[in-house]
Amino acid sequence: MVHHITAETLSRCITEIITAHDEQLAKFTEQLHDLYDTSTNTVELFRILNHTRIRLLHCPPAIANHIGHLLKIAIGYIDTELELLARYGNRNISPETRFRWTGNLVELVEIIYALDELRCINDGEVSINELFTFFGRLFGMDMKESHCYNAYADMKRRKNDSRTYFLDKMRERLNLRMQCDDEKERERRK
Repeated sequence: MVHHITAETLSRCITEIITAHDEQLAKFTEQLHDLYDTSTNTVELFRILNHTRIRLLHCPPAIANHIGHLLKIAIGYIDTELELLARYGNRNISPETRFRWTGNLVELVEIIYALDELRCINDGEVSINELFTFFGRLFGMDMKESHCYNAYADMKRRKNDSRTYFLDKMRERLNLRMQCDDEKERERRK
């Protein structure tokens, strides 16, 4: 979903605070974070935030007198986002990085090798190194090739009948989930 948030939208939100202070400040903050999280163009993001900041600094005196402390909070939020952008702005901001891999590296490597073996991505016309890079970017990780190869070597050294612990666990859990869903469906029909 593409969001088209402009400086005008953000400025309008802050001026509406006159009627519902806390609600509008929460709305402003949410839209500000949404803008930062969904924007992939750092230059555009920088311009929108700066333009909004300038408009808020120069809002009409009647509004500024009425909501001065809330105006300072809103400008503070924008300043924080601008500081984050300045600090990390050299990287591409990507919505995908909102997701992070919380399993261990070996588990992710197990999935990557399985997808590669089944030729599930680009009909198998992609190298394992490209897959490491893709999944690393997807989850905001720095996946070093040597670490991935070492993880694969560790998997190969496993002594059990099945050396794909994570894929086995995934299969087991998914089957269990479907069985539970089937049970719920049968209960619902009674």
